Amino acid sequence: MLKQWSNEHKKVYIRILLGSIACVIITLLITSTILYMSFESIALKQVYRSDSDSLNQIKTELSNMTETVTSLSSQIYTDPAVAKLLYYTNLNIYDTIFAQQQLDNYRASLPFIESIYVYNAKSNQFYISSNNARNGVQPKSELDDKGILELFKNFKEHRPFQPIPRTYNIGSIVETTSVSSYTYLCYSIVDDNTDLNTAVVVNISASWLGERIDQSEKEKSETNTFIISQDGILYSSNDRQTMLTDISDKTYIQKIIQDPSHSTYFVDKVDEVKSLITYTSPDPLGWRYVRITPYSIINHEIKDMRYQVLYICLAILLLGLLISLTLSHRVYRPIDKVIRKFKTLETERRNHQHILKQDFLRNTILGRESNNVEVLQQKLQYFNSGLKVNSKSLIILLRIDQYPSVLEKYKDDIKLLKYGIMNVCTEIASPNFQIEATDIGDDSLILILGIHDPLYNLERDSLIEMAQLMQVSITKHLKLSVSFTFSPVEESIDQCISVYKQVLEASYHRLFKGHGSIIFSADIMKLKSKEYIFPVHKEKQFIESLMSGNVDKARSFYLEIVEEISEYSFTVVQLVISNLALTVNNVLRALKKNNAILTIPEFDTTFLLPNHVETMEEINIPYFKIFEEISQKLEEKRSTKQEDLIKKVHQIIERDYSDSNLCLNSIADEISMSPIYLSRLYKQLTTNGLSDVISDIRLNKAKELLKTSEYTIVDIAEKTGFTSSSYFYRIFKNSTGTTPSDYRKRK
Repeated sequence: MLKQWSNEHKKVYIRILLGSIACVIITLLITSTILYMSFESIALKQVYRSDSDSLNQIKTELSNMTETVTSLSSQIYTDPAVAKLLYYTNLNIYDTIFAQQQLDNYRASLPFIESIYVYNAKSNQFYISSNNARNGVQPKSELDDKGILELFKNFKEHRPFQPIPRTYNIGSIVETTSVSSYTYLCYSIVDDNTDLNTAVVVNISASWLGERIDQSEKEKSETNTFIISQDGILYSSNDRQTMLTDISDKTYIQKIIQDPSHSTYFVDKVDEVKSLITYTSPDPLGWRYVRITPYSIINHEIKDMRYQVLYICLAILLLGLLISLTLSHRVYRPIDKVIRKFKTLETERRNHQHILKQDFLRNTILGRESNNVEVLQQKLQYFNSGLKVNSKSLIILLRIDQYPSVLEKYKDDIKLLKYGIMNVCTEIASPNFQIEATDIGDDSLILILGIHDPLYNLERDSLIEMAQLMQVSITKHLKLSVSFTFSPVEESIDQCISVYKQVLEASYHRLFKGHGSIIFSADIMKLKSKEYIFPVHKEKQFIESLMSGNVDKARSFYLEIVEEISEYSFTVVQLVISNLALTVNNVLRALKKNNAILTIPEFDTTFLLPNHVETMEEINIPYFKIFEEISQKLEEKRSTKQEDLIKKVHQIIERDYSDSNLCLNSIADEISMSPIYLSRLYKQLTTNGLSDVISDIRLNKAKELLKTSEYTIVDIAEKTGFTSSSYFYRIFKNSTGTTPSDYRKRK
């Protein structure tokens, strides 16, 4: 059978693997075909993007050059030295030379400047700074650049600081040179005159821009890049064409002119050669930037890309086949193991319904699932339980003692530990009962006991004996302590379930009975009929003890109150514990308000939640702790007050020791205390009598005066507060063993 399963699985997974390989191959073929067919479009777009970026870079450079020349022209126009050339008719030789040097400096500052003209209409002279031998002054009538004169006549047709493409001749009549440049005008006129008064002309070498264009064509030597106007006039020059050539009659130029606003590309013939023509939208000057790339360059790149993709696809395909063949045998084994495991788990789920039965019992006990007697019996039979719904039954609530520490110790194994407890209890009870056990969360487990032997003795002693046997076994094998709470014996399981809440409430009396207790809910439910009267007089004494800081009395009154509630229902227990907590909090606030303590200590009241404590000791500890803290705070406050009192008394003595009326009564009057109480308190705190301290301070002051002053003995006695010199003599001799005179002589 296993061999048959293995062969079947092997065939299935080989089919899956072959299907996966087929999908990979088909996807690879479709993708490569699409790419192969789309290469031309992709390559055209790629070349267009590259050409467009290059053209935009040239456009940016020209824009930057225009801004730079504009700034330079304005600077020349406002230069004080150059201004003399613009406005003065009679200049001395020094001013002319200095201004000419300034123009040379301006020209040399930018590499693309071919020449700079400064025109003065009053003197009809041009001052020229040039890269060739034209430097100097030329009268208007003798100027070699006749083209600039035409621009001056029609200057209103041109905006200032805008490049004007032009070609002109320079040099003598014998030898002339043709120059192409972009001319920038900066001029001024007076009263809307038709003639220029002054002007600054900056000529930018067209060859410089040509070099920028040539640099952008380095990677593609066969490309042709140029600039045209909106009318198709060539605004750049190269080896093929000269500046200002009219090329608007060419078909591809007409297509560009007819598209006045876009940046795009198209394929057309240029000089009978199929080419890609890329052009930009007009810049602020209305100029268009065009690049022509022969199609042979693009085709060469397309062929290379196609071959590369084909080679890569073939390599991937071969590699995929090799890997698939190699891994096909290895893939089969782990998948077969996984399927076998799934089948095993499925078999276990069908054969073992322990988890489902646990959920059913838990939900039924907690009231989450309600079933009538017939349905309840059917479900018990479905889970193979021997319980009979209509037979006598009882439930036992087990609670693990010291659960927080147990949970901390076992952590992830806590469920396994509870399972062990249920097994021990089931083994002990099964000879006499049909039993089911379930974990209901936290520290609690439930045993449902169905009595199948009608002659079995259900007396309390036998139940206690069984519980004790369970406790001994659990302690021996699992090292745990467990408390038991029994429900009354009911006529049916349905009735047992209905009294679960009473059993749960009864289990909280573990507070008084301690760990390992055995509780019967019937006994606890009887306590509900007892009326409880809160001992208000004891509470009052409890409050007085706390307010005075008497820890022993406060603890004694507290214990008397809580010991009484052990014979009442748990509701009474909660109310009394909560009321005592409220009383303690009120005392803390009162002490703070009366300034009896400086800060309110923290009072932990988590014990008010029944699931957070197990014994009364856990509740008593925070109460006793807060009692001690209150007493300590009060004692600290008293000590501070007593220190302040002693300090005040000493200050009075230091201040008034020379006053013969200073005594116990005068000090007591000043600080508003009884002389007797002050004397006793001072003696208690310092172990010295107040009168003795006054006398000692006076004697010490007298000794200082005897050593350091020329006062008579009588004067010293008076200054230190003694009523007479004879009294001073007597006190001084009794203290030092010598008279004041002898003391002075000796010192």
